[in-house]
Amino acid sequence: MVLQAIRERLTGIIAVFIFGILIIPFAFVGVNSYFTSDSVNSVARVNDVDITTAEFTQSFQNYRRRMQSLLGANFDPEQFDQPIVRRQFLDSLIDRELLSQVSLETGLSVDDESLAQAIREISVFQVDGEFNTDVYTARLTAQGSNPQIFENEMRAQMVLDQYPETIASSAIATDLELREFVRLQDQQRAFKAIVVSAQVPAEGPEEAVGGTEAETAEEADTEATEPAAEAVPASADADDDDATQAASAGESGEAIDDAAIQAWYDDHPEDFRSEERVIIEYVELDASTMAQDTAPDEDELRSRFEAQQSRFITPEARLASHILIQVDPQASEVEIETARQQAQALSDQARDGADFAELAREHSQDAGSAAIGGDLDWVEPGFMVNAFEDGLYALTLDQPISAPVQTGFGWHVIQLRDIRPAEGMTFEQAREVLLEEYTAEVQERKFLEQADRLVDLVYEDPTTLNTAGEVLGLPVHEAGPFGREGGDGIASNPDVVSAAFSELVLQQGVVSDPVDLGENHLVMLRVKEYMPEAVMPLDQVRDEVIASIRRDQALQQAKARAEALLAQLNEGADISSLAEGDALELVVSENARRNSPEVPRALLTEVFLLPRPETDAVRHELVTLPDGYAVVQLESVTDGVLSEEEQFQQQNYRRRISNAAANTETLGFLRMLREQSEIEVFEDRL
Repeated sequence: MVLQAIRERLTGIIAVFIFGILIIPFAFVGVNSYFTSDSVNSVARVNDVDITTAEFTQSFQNYRRRMQSLLGANFDPEQFDQPIVRRQFLDSLIDRELLSQVSLETGLSVDDESLAQAIREISVFQVDGEFNTDVYTARLTAQGSNPQIFENEMRAQMVLDQYPETIASSAIATDLELREFVRLQDQQRAFKAIVVSAQVPAEGPEEAVGGTEAETAEEADTEATEPAAEAVPASADADDDDATQAASAGESGEAIDDAAIQAWYDDHPEDFRSEERVIIEYVELDASTMAQDTAPDEDELRSRFEAQQSRFITPEARLASHILIQVDPQASEVEIETARQQAQALSDQARDGADFAELAREHSQDAGSAAIGGDLDWVEPGFMVNAFEDGLYALTLDQPISAPVQTGFGWHVIQLRDIRPAEGMTFEQAREVLLEEYTAEVQERKFLEQADRLVDLVYEDPTTLNTAGEVLGLPVHEAGPFGREGGDGIASNPDVVSAAFSELVLQQGVVSDPVDLGENHLVMLRVKEYMPEAVMPLDQVRDEVIASIRRDQALQQAKARAEALLAQLNEGADISSLAEGDALELVVSENARRNSPEVPRALLTEVFLLPRPETDAVRHELVTLPDGYAVVQLESVTDGVLSEEEQFQQQNYRRRISNAAANTETLGFLRMLREQSEIEVFEDRL
């Protein structure tokens, strides 16, 4: 009625006047401008197609959830919210849009049969290796989707995959590439290495009690007078005394004065920067904690029991075997009758006492059961076609062999071997289950009502949770402070952390959208206090500064010691004797390969980066390790050789080379599309 009244008023001179007003802006800016976006909500534009902020945010959140599922405990929320990660993900969306556009332009498509076959091959939709329609529908429903949506998305993805898959299938590995790959991949190196680890000394006594600079200096002078000759290697030259003295001083754990601590702190401020943190307040809705206002009456529970009896009662089952004489439903009457007579003869033999299982093995044409004597196991109503079930359930244990029964498969001779009576629960036995389900339904209904009300209240004033908490009787909790890696309690949930550090909550200062914590369980939150990252005061990080100084001193001492050893090796000293004399670890390998597990990974990597030694010579090099240094004596390099006998390994190598080539060519194809396209990225909206 209201709409009709409006229509009636939009007639005559009034309507002409209104349309006259509307024509003026249309004449200047065009009708189209009223229906198109100015891209203010886009993060990128690809050939006049916008990637909206909403699309980017949703896709990125889905990506983070997938990575969290894959990485498990190794998932680092902070790593996956860095600007560079967000930009890389946007680049992948741009590439996807470019592929979509070029696929559309070239008319690529996927036919229905290819789509159906691809879906049938997805393992999560299979039961015992076979596609199951019920499982397919149920899994999609559980994810808030349906077959039509999924199939549209699947078809679109298959179209996008056609260019990369075509490129991948065309990539090859030449014999020259294979030989060069084997030469490097299967290369072996013989070497010896002395490992000089950085020995971080224990904390000095003055640091432990917070001594003054004077006390620290006095203690340092006292310790400096202690003999250090025992630390000098037996094979060391006089030129190495300075390095040895430095090493001995570091090992003594002498105190570090305040000036050195302050200088290190001033020179390395980024090492002592606190992460940004937040304190949040939130309200929580959980159906499992909601009190039930009223209990169901017995009539309600009994009516549920009657309506769902099939859940609580197992129908009668029959243990059966059969002999099948196959005949095509379109066969002639003569063929059908001949098959019936053959089945009748077998039925007569079974009734006369012949072994039914032996008859089935010899005569049954059912490939699935003939070899096991025709056994069909326990059969319940609904398992077989109607004609077969009617024949089976007409038998008794006194007359267990049927006359020939015709189905679409042919003629069956059925044997009843046993009967399992119907079993089930009485109402009293099922009452607890029914009551639990009723309670869960009531709680879910109440949860949904309160969730809707909560969202409405928050959206009325998105800057506070207090109003919603008061109206719904929900306490406003507090959590934090915590950073992007999360914290304790509710802050351990990655989705909560993501919401707390989202642009909506953190920068705009409003309440988050509902965060799902599980079935019928959600929270809404807002940031109460934000603590940006900052260089922490020296008093708070003094111990960390001292530890950094000591580690640096230990590394410098290890380097000096390693350089002294390298000098001795270059003068002709024996590497094994040097290691033994200095009581240092000696790593020896005659045929190390790139993946040799017996050699520490960091050392192995450095050894394979060393240049090849000259013919009939060894090479001495100093290499850096994560916790020290190593002096390496590289003795020989033996290139890998392609073996004709190792066909499987050759195929594996060819596949790796062709895959790498396909990746390179795909990236080149995308680079070409980018060069031919107009792409604009709005960095400030990421």
